[in-house]
Amino acid sequence: MTTPEPARIEDLASFAATNGWTYEATAEPPALSGDMWEYATAGNVQDRITGPGWEAGRIVGGARKAENVRQSGIVTIRTSVSVNVPVKSINLGYLAIRLPRQLPHFVLDARSNDGILSSLQHRPQRKQRLSLEGDFDTHFHLFAPRGYERDALYVFTPDLMGLLIDETGDLDVEVRDDMLIVYRPGGFDLHDPAVWERFARIRATVGRKAWTQTDGYSDDRAAPGLSASVGPEGRRLKRSLSRWVWIGIGIAAAAVLVPVGILITVFSVATSL
Repeated sequence: MTTPEPARIEDLASFAATNGWTYEATAEPPALSGDMWEYATAGNVQDRITGPGWEAGRIVGGARKAENVRQSGIVTIRTSVSVNVPVKSINLGYLAIRLPRQLPHFVLDARSNDGILSSLQHRPQRKQRLSLEGDFDTHFHLFAPRGYERDALYVFTPDLMGLLIDETGDLDVEVRDDMLIVYRPGGFDLHDPAVWERFARIRATVGRKAWTQTDGYSDDRAAPGLSASVGPEGRRLKRSLSRWVWIGIGIAAAAVLVPVGILITVFSVATSL
């Protein structure tokens, strides 16, 4: 006798209330502005559900002002940037888990969800890529700020790497400020009970291990007196061009090369006559 599949979740608000969580139909994106997430922060969150130390939802496109946050010593500089983003250009499902302190910026680009190009909106510059032991590199490309390679080895221990492979091997992962984020292009089906079972498993394994592993981290390059901070060079990865820019370059190159190919063919025919 087969076990029936759990019924789909029809009402996310009631589902959240039953579990003691908070539901918002629309909300501001996670506090992850500028750089890698500039496209995400220009969108809006739909169906955000927040629990103790975590939140999940879907970031979709829209046009709004994105805030760029930069730390200069003990001063936080916030600038507002007008961003017009096509609605269909953003569709990310995410689970963000709070960590005990600020950390350097790390990105794990899952290889299984890449096509011709990376699934990341903005891939970090290749020179920041760091190879880890075992078969981890066959599952993820890890990017760490230059000079923070030892810090990455401190955070990504073999046991945490194993959990990442087992539980999030098909998802991109980002450690940013005091959050660990797993996300999927196209979003998660929040009405599927299996998604919430997976979220619970990720929090209980990857999230718990990441918390204990980073609780004692410190960066001696941080500003004096800010023991929970990170040095300026470690706060943000340097990024490469957006994948949309590369697609545009490819289209432009094809538009140039096709007429050239036709011209070469015509010239060859003409010279053979």
